[in-house]
Amino acid sequence: MKHLRILAAFAMILTISLAAVAQATNPPETRKSTPKKHAAKVARKNEIADQLRALKEAIDRQQAAQELLQQQLQQTQLQLQQTQDQLKQTQQTAQQAESKAAAVDSASQAEAQKVQSDLSDVHTTLNTTVATAQQAETKATALEHPASIAYKGIRLTPGGFFDLTQYYRSHATLSDLATPFQVIPLEAQVSGGYNTHLSEYDISARSSRLSLRADADAGSTKLAGFFEIDFNGAASTANPNQTTSYTPRIRQAWARSAFANGWSITGGQPWSLITLNRKGTEADNSSLWIPNSIEAQYSVGYDWGRFAELRVSKKLDNNFSLAVALANPSYLNSGANAAVSGLATAGNGLYGNSLVSTCSTTLSTTTPTTATTTCTNTPTYSTNLAPDVIVKLAYDNPRLGHYEIKALGRAFRDRVVSTATTPGWNNTGWGDGIGGGAVIPLLPKKIDLIAQGLYGKGISRYQDGGQYDFVVRSTDHQLQDIKAFSALVGFETHPAPKAEFDLLFGDEYYYRSTYLAGTTIAGYGAQTAVNSGCYYETVPTGVSSTCTGNNRNLLNGKAIAYYDLFKGSFGILRYGLEGDYIERSTWSGAGGLAPRGNDKIGFATVRWILP
Repeated sequence: MKHLRILAAFAMILTISLAAVAQATNPPETRKSTPKKHAAKVARKNEIADQLRALKEAIDRQQAAQELLQQQLQQTQLQLQQTQDQLKQTQQTAQQAESKAAAVDSASQAEAQKVQSDLSDVHTTLNTTVATAQQAETKATALEHPASIAYKGIRLTPGGFFDLTQYYRSHATLSDLATPFQVIPLEAQVSGGYNTHLSEYDISARSSRLSLRADADAGSTKLAGFFEIDFNGAASTANPNQTTSYTPRIRQAWARSAFANGWSITGGQPWSLITLNRKGTEADNSSLWIPNSIEAQYSVGYDWGRFAELRVSKKLDNNFSLAVALANPSYLNSGANAAVSGLATAGNGLYGNSLVSTCSTTLSTTTPTTATTTCTNTPTYSTNLAPDVIVKLAYDNPRLGHYEIKALGRAFRDRVVSTATTPGWNNTGWGDGIGGGAVIPLLPKKIDLIAQGLYGKGISRYQDGGQYDFVVRSTDHQLQDIKAFSALVGFETHPAPKAEFDLLFGDEYYYRSTYLAGTTIAGYGAQTAVNSGCYYETVPTGVSSTCTGNNRNLLNGKAIAYYDLFKGSFGILRYGLEGDYIERSTWSGAGGLAPRGNDKIGFATVRWILP
């Protein structure tokens, strides 16, 4: 824009100059001019000269302004160049600083990593040292207090406990530490050695026990054996119905071979396979769930046994295992028909049966006089046909717990005794049952939910109440099974490392199993049973003293608490308390009489448990 103005000014000057030249060169219209015209021309020239001077001055000013502007532009460009140079220098300085910082940071990181590596090495060395020290301490402790005794390649581990227990029953049963659940006194019953009107208190050490475990490695095969005794034997009334009860009583005596392919074979006298496991299907105490009760008969609703058994087990995978067992049989007859033999009769207490002898002496009328004694014995053994068969499938999950289903098959046989007119013959019957159980960790290592049950016919031998498996019909001498079920649920808790508190509830129910004998209803739970004698201490004249009602239902609730006062390499000094409530109800008999009974029991124990 400025350049255009300069060009315009030059054009104007050029035009004026050309006009003046033209005017000077043109001849005057007349040589003769007047003075006025000459003065006007002079004035015009002076005016043009003034205009030219003014224009020149304007052009000079424009040039000066342009030169000033160019100087300012050059100065601005110089400042811009300097600024750019400074920016480049700053960027270079920043890059150098960043490079130096990166180098320093890299060096710092390397130094930090080296420090961390050195610290990790120190921790590793420290942990290794601590682990080595702990191993050395463990080895020293093991040498000073060995858990087992080495003998010719066998590891022998002794165990057991010394026990002293006080117990109180609100109604006497005269049964020491094993309460006969099935014969809790009814109403005012005093017959049969029981007295509803008397309580009982005793102190006993018979639950003390000793054990010895043997372990050995035969290549990839693991060998194990276990032997355990206590002092709850029954002398002349011993039998193998629920557990062998000979004195001293063998609780367990078994051996096992466990192979690398998951198979194992166990033989001897373990806890029966029908017993609830904590894990798997093996017979080790650590693999079983056993009520931690002071009561030696455990709990109504608990299914178990300890008698001779051959067991084969297989780990199917990490979770499932399967086992089959052949168990020594023993079947319990109600004694409904005296014309049969080869049956055990259910009786009192832990041992299922009692040996009852009724003897009479007859003097001869001849001389010299002789005495003849005749005794009638209730059999404590049954003559068995085949072993009981038990099958169990178990599922184990570290988080979900242990679950199992089981089945039971039994074969019964009796002998119908011949008479003078009728030959004898053998009868055969069958029993079966199905059950299940679970040990569920509701709060790991703190609270476990326990549940187990069994239902079937002819299964009472495996129930804690120990009732009858069947009746023998008097009409045709056939075996008629008694249906029953048992259930136990509860919680096993460990609120503190030295404390345990358990709550259990058990139930057993026995169905009626009757038949028609002529016009009379007979059998188990028959409505014709006489129960009038259950209600009186002194039976009134004209009232039958008989008390024969068959059991319908047994209930048992219990609370168990333990506290370990001392625990160390010497074992455990443990105190325990237990409170039980047991209720017994019978089937109604003649006149609709259905007597009931209950017992409140308290136990207090102190035990030194061997390590």
